[in-house]
Amino acid sequence: MDLLKSCAEIYKKYIGYNYTFVLDCGIDIDVEFRAQYFYHLAGLHYLTDIVQVDRNKANNSSVSIFKRISNGRINDALIQKSKFYSKIYNRLTYFLNFDDLMTSKIIVDFDSSKVNKTSILSRYLLYKQYDNQYVILGLKYDMRHDIYIPETFIVEDTDYYIKNQISYNIIDVKRTYYKSNSPIR
Repeated sequence: MDLLKSCAEIYKKYIGYNYTFVLDCGIDIDVEFRAQYFYHLAGLHYLTDIVQVDRNKANNSSVSIFKRISNGRINDALIQKSKFYSKIYNRLTYFLNFDDLMTSKIIVDFDSSKVNKTSILSRYLLYKQYDNQYVILGLKYDMRHDIYIPETFIVEDTDYYIKNQISYNIIDVKRTYYKSNSPIR
């Protein structure tokens, strides 16, 4: 199986479920996973020279792109043709650790004012280190749905987003199914 499809298969296991991270400070963080979030997490928005993954083209919603990845119509052979593929290769490679990242016992209460430059809107960062790389899943609050959503997936060779931040211990993670008419939502 190619790398992109492997990442989609890993992520697909989370679609249709809410995860509640129970923190030692008394905060519960509810996170909802949907197919549409995979597009940005995988970095596909960088591949602007590949028509099949350009959301600005007709019939190219994030969900339809996810479905085409799942059925093999969008694959490594296609995205590797992009001159921007090198920007997402590490992201895809470390996305294979997504299941392990979701078992992180530490979460960062991210304060963007403590980093020099960032466009991250996430409030919380789940992270783990692999091979001297910080692998981070950013969780952003969605006011419209009153839930956190996965906003970004970062592979960084420094603790840039983690240092000088407040962190909490995750003492429990609860997984609950939410109602959906489709396995890909």
